[in-house]
Amino acid sequence: MDARTRLAFFILKTHSGWIVRADGFVYPPCTTQADAFAKAVREARAAERLGFASLVLAQSAAGEPCSVRWSCAGAAGVPRADTETPQSAIPPMPGIPLFAHRPEERP
Repeated sequence: MDARTRLAFFILKTHSGWIVRADGFVYPPCTTQADAFAKAVREARAAERLGFASLVLAQSAAGEPCSVRWSCAGAAGVPRADTETPQSAIPPMPGIPLFAHRPEERP
């Protein structure tokens, strides 16, 4: 079995605000995308100190594809910011629904 060396932190727009999702864990919502970005980078830097290469990917709005906004190469690399490489899909994580903007229907 290969040891994991990479992590991706996704910044997603939900009905309750902006969330950061990584490795099956969803952080509490933030009110702004900037706050979620700061949280994701902080967590990615912590992962880098443990030897993980990390990416921070963000949506511009609910339902939009994610773009790489920050990355680091782990123990051997230098961080890069705002590379704007589009990612066509958000990888699924078991038990965590993908949030797309849908109006709520209430009885």
